[in-house]
Amino acid sequence: MTLLLLGAWTVLGLFGHDPWKPDEAYSFGLVYSILESGEWVVPTLAGQPFMEKPPLYYATAAVFAKLFGWALPLHDAARLASAFYVALTLVFVAKLARSAYAALILAACIGYVHHAHLLLTDNALMAGMAISLYGLARGNGWLLGTGAGIAFLSKGLLGPGLLGLIALALLALPAWRGSVRSWGPAALAFLPWLLVWPWLLYRKSPELFHEWLWVQNLGRFSGEVAIGGVKDHLHYAKALPWFAFPAWPLAAWTAWKQRRSMHPETGLLLTAFLVMFVVLSASSAARQLYALPMLLPLAALAAAAIDDAPRRLASIMDKLAVWGGAAAGLALWGMWLAHLAGRFPKADYPGFVQAVHPVYLPLALLITIAWAFLLKNRNLAMRWAASVTLVWGLASTLWMPWLDYSKTYSGMIAEMQRVRPKVEGCVASRELGEPQRALFHYFAGIVSVPETSPQAKDCRLLLVQAGRDPAVPPHGPQWKLVWGGIRPGEHSEHYWLFSRAN
Repeated sequence: MTLLLLGAWTVLGLFGHDPWKPDEAYSFGLVYSILESGEWVVPTLAGQPFMEKPPLYYATAAVFAKLFGWALPLHDAARLASAFYVALTLVFVAKLARSAYAALILAACIGYVHHAHLLLTDNALMAGMAISLYGLARGNGWLLGTGAGIAFLSKGLLGPGLLGLIALALLALPAWRGSVRSWGPAALAFLPWLLVWPWLLYRKSPELFHEWLWVQNLGRFSGEVAIGGVKDHLHYAKALPWFAFPAWPLAAWTAWKQRRSMHPETGLLLTAFLVMFVVLSASSAARQLYALPMLLPLAALAAAAIDDAPRRLASIMDKLAVWGGAAAGLALWGMWLAHLAGRFPKADYPGFVQAVHPVYLPLALLITIAWAFLLKNRNLAMRWAASVTLVWGLASTLWMPWLDYSKTYSGMIAEMQRVRPKVEGCVASRELGEPQRALFHYFAGIVSVPETSPQAKDCRLLLVQAGRDPAVPPHGPQWKLVWGGIRPGEHSEHYWLFSRAN
């Protein structure tokens, strides 16, 4: 039953929608560039190097797209990489906790469910961290080093840095001082991951290697380079109460219960969580997405409390799972029926018509019936995972057409393509964001060059992204307006296409 539930949770929401901005859009852009160019070493976004992260996840997604692109849209096939890494994460967090409850609790975490189903390199980071923590807990240096390598080639120095600090901090605990014996095998296992891709990158371009190592890793953390995220050292303290729910109340009970005589593995998990929390909070770039690794030790700690939580805590958590799931599920069904009957506000997304989908509606009914059946199981972890799967499942079936309509760029880009002049050569761009560059490349084949670059002087077309102002942006007498567009319900992005007047 647990495997079926986790399998359904993993698959629901993976398919049936375009890449969504911001992270999915540029992530798929990097995958699509691999498929188009065959360049596996230098991550490239619509023709330009993009050195924010190493290429392991993008390469994995490209492999899945090659294998299954004949049966699925490329972006859906690529998204199977997330399913692969999420499955690894669930397996190893359960092994870490010696309990499948940990996988169920992780799946139930509010902050994890959405991200786990998107095309995000953080899913590979999570798998690497879970493998490493399991290796550290069992004294298996080969797994420790392999997981650190996966984390490194997924997101750079952050994963191995956190794991190194956790290993060092554990030496303060008498029960873990012998863990130093696993460091040698861990270093040997980590070495190929550490050396091969950076060496290949350096051989191709020392400049790109420098940008990746110093700008994207160290510069981002220190704040010397402002690239994404917010500078708020309390960001995770404010986000975790909802992001890590329902794991953290149960994890807190485990820690409190063992405060006088702590089990060695509880000490490891608490150390891992505290190191992650302190390091990530110290960073100058904070996002909720970056908090995902903290869910691993919390879920493992929470699993220990499933069978022996105090009655009052267990009762509160159980009622939240059952009645919260019921209320959310009822709301999703009710709003969908109202939308179907034409009683739902349509002003935000003009042109969208809700309809009975021949696949989604039966799936939604099946999910609802399965949830009611699973509630017969009195296990708290199972009930939480079932209720979260209900809510996520209804959102990704009944509401998927609406969600995709509100987030996709494909319709707007298709509209542009119908009036786009059939001219050869490059397309210049102005203020075009990274997700948008990726999506114009995917849906329209546009590999744009910045308007200010020397290559742009020969371009016959100019694509402009503007803000909330609906007025035509300045363009000079050499350009003639061809098209202007905006996504349904979008107010902060306007797009304009110009062609050369001469």
